[in-house]
Amino acid sequence: MSISTPLSAVLERKFYPGVGVIHSVAQPGLKWVVRVNGVYWTARAALSSYSFQAGDTIRPIDRQGNTLLIEPA
Repeated sequence: MSISTPLSAVLERKFYPGVGVIHSVAQPGLKWVVRVNGVYWTARAALSSYSFQAGDTIRPIDRQGNTLLIEPA
């Protein structure tokens, strides 16, 4: 996979590169806006015990529709 591969193509193959950052909180404790490889996504925690704040580093581990499932990086 080259560096110019679109993120959507990478995610379709269930390969989640690198890390991202929490940009903002959409719903406290439930949804966040994250930035991964320059692209903004809505995200949910992979486990309910995870909690995030703006600026936290995350790793996408799966995707459900247009929502990433994330864990702490």
